[in-house]
Amino acid sequence: MQPPSVQDLNPAGRAVNHSRRDTFRILYFYPYVNFDTGSPKAMVQFIQTLDTDVFHPMYCAPGPGPLTAELAMRGVEIVHGTADSINFRNPLAALAAINRQSKLLKSWRVDLLHANSFVWNTDLILAAWMLRIPVILHVHNPLDVEYRNLARFAARKVLFCSQFEMTNCGHLERIAGKAEVLHNAIDTQAFGQGRSIRQRLGLHNDEIAIGTVAQVTHRKGIDLLIETARILLRERNDLVFLVAGPYSEVDFGQRMLAAAEAPELMGRVRFLGARSDIPDFMASLDLFFLPSRAEPLGLVVLEAMASGVPVIASKVGGIPEILTSPDIGRLVDPVTPDRFADTIRDILSQPDVRRSMGEKAKLELVGRFDLRTGGERLKKIYVDLLRR
Repeated sequence: MQPPSVQDLNPAGRAVNHSRRDTFRILYFYPYVNFDTGSPKAMVQFIQTLDTDVFHPMYCAPGPGPLTAELAMRGVEIVHGTADSINFRNPLAALAAINRQSKLLKSWRVDLLHANSFVWNTDLILAAWMLRIPVILHVHNPLDVEYRNLARFAARKVLFCSQFEMTNCGHLERIAGKAEVLHNAIDTQAFGQGRSIRQRLGLHNDEIAIGTVAQVTHRKGIDLLIETARILLRERNDLVFLVAGPYSEVDFGQRMLAAAEAPELMGRVRFLGARSDIPDFMASLDLFFLPSRAEPLGLVVLEAMASGVPVIASKVGGIPEILTSPDIGRLVDPVTPDRFADTIRDILSQPDVRRSMGEKAKLELVGRFDLRTGGERLKKIYVDLLRR
């Protein structure tokens, strides 16, 4: 006899009458409320893939903020709560914290907890474990699985955003039997419908816009972008370099702003700050440039590809898992301003190649990184855990 499909199961795992369909209540946890970096954007995209006839998404919001507002706007149920690390040197306080979270999980009637981080002994994760609620820990950043972190036992599944992050996980053997890769998914339709805002960005028709979407940090290589611009602007004055993203490292950001004001750059390196119109920003670019020194996957690379913009990016982290051929994007190694300048110079000299790269990149996403593919993978993972 075949096991029942997810539509035939209620949250207790029992077959139900088709005349009433219960939904599985999935609680999402992310410890911050920002919505200007890859991790929360990836979480929102996955929530968007859910079949709401089967799954009911909920977000455990630590407070108001852009992420909370974004999910509420998309119809996700918002429940308010925090997750705190506990110290077993004070066992009574630890047990009290776990008990408080257990009561909340019961009152919210949670069937599965999807935490978008590999947290450290938090009361929320351990409470779900004690209640035998399946727990997924979703890794978007470098991880070392600490021996004393009980989250490794609580998790029934550990998802990595890239093969690179999984392969380079410290002490992967401690979670090897429950680890797998789930690449981030992208709403190809939304980015494919972006409209150019070049005039609003102060761009002239004869100017070539080379842009990036990134936090203004050392890891994202914004200093490398400026040095690359310095090299290329010695040769031509029709290039404009645009940086869209928050100033996550204040001192570094101030140095980059000051560097961009150098006379030889002629005001052609511009910082736009965090933006909410990324599809339109992408549609305004002639070339997308990501000079990161490290990148777990590179969600913005997917966004640029979905927008049909040719991509030049560092050969680091999970980016080579996306740009698998020079026909859909160029990888640069080593990560230096001279090599970036050489690659940009080469692509700009071949307009037909540049156009073809954008078109092929768009097609490459289907079946690999689109919402439908990502949603089917995630649904299978959920169903498997809920059946157990």
